[in-house]
Amino acid sequence: MSSLFIDSTYDLGLGVLDDGLNWLTFERLQGQKASVVIQSSAYELLKKHQIDPQELKSIISINGPGFYTGLRLAEGFADVFQFFGVPHFSFYSYDIPAWCGVKSGVWFTKAYRGEYFFYHWDEAGSRQELLTGKEIPAVLEKLDNVFIHSDVSLDELSRGLIKHSTSTLELLQKNPQIIFKNVIDQKLKKEAFYFRAPEDEFKANP
Repeated sequence: MSSLFIDSTYDLGLGVLDDGLNWLTFERLQGQKASVVIQSSAYELLKKHQIDPQELKSIISINGPGFYTGLRLAEGFADVFQFFGVPHFSFYSYDIPAWCGVKSGVWFTKAYRGEYFFYHWDEAGSRQELLTGKEIPAVLEKLDNVFIHSDVSLDELSRGLIKHSTSTLELLQKNPQIIFKNVIDQKLKKEAFYFRAPEDEFKANP
């Protein structure tokens, strides 16, 4: 049985995994409005591989860190399949490096209105911080490599400060068995990780 993968943290990514958790296909739909194309694109992917949506083994999504609108899109889409008994598993983009054997590092992304999110981890534990644009040079200049979700998770300022980056989305594409086995074996269903609280997402600007 196959699984459907959804990533709507930034642009839209859709993939289909076979029963052994290898990619049958993976597509990034850049430059297209996810809310408009997610249903038709997922349907076409499943149709291409002759997969009945109701017979999927699971829906697996990246549930952040990200923005409310994109993350809710994937959650709502997965809820439709759960109605038919298809389980939904989810995880965070910054979980990926550790599953690939990276014992310590920093995951980084632009957040909202000039803020930047850092996730630091090592064998002793992990921590998160949200910094302003004025604060990030002091952190990034000390790092030879940072993990990022993909290039779209950076802006002009952060691109100019980062020495080298490794994309967790690319790690996901190269190591599907390792990553998705961790997700499914642990039955992970992580709550959506928003940069801002939902009540602030649509607050009118002063």
